[in-house]
Amino acid sequence: MKDNVDVTRDRRVFILPRDFFVLVVLIGLALILYIVTWTTRTSSECVAKIYHNGQLLEVVKLELGEEREFRFDLEPSIAIRQFADQSIAFMSSDCPDRVCVKSGRIKRPGEFAACVPNRFLIVIEGTAESSKGEDVDLVA
Repeated sequence: MKDNVDVTRDRRVFILPRDFFVLVVLIGLALILYIVTWTTRTSSECVAKIYHNGQLLEVVKLELGEEREFRFDLEPSIAIRQFADQSIAFMSSDCPDRVCVKSGRIKRPGEFAACVPNRFLIVIEGTAESSKGEDVDLVA
């Protein structure tokens, strides 16, 4: 009797073929949803909002072909640059680890870059005209 119990324990399989199939389908669906949401997040009209210590300093319309550099009297060591490809980034900072500079360019609505020691924040937002009719219906 004891030998029969040991045999059934040895035959147990951790993942069955149908479990593997379900896992592959779920991963595929997750990738499709990720790709669809990533590509629909792009907006033709974006603005970058630059904050310091929670106060809005400047709203920058990200237009194709326009390049500018921003420096503020509040923190002269911070340099922010707008690029011609409708992106914006921290270019220099005197913070110790420079994570803000290493974060690179941001250009899609919802992306942000922050320089925490100097209390600077850049947030990309889509304008109201570009998101007309695309709002989420919270009632349904």
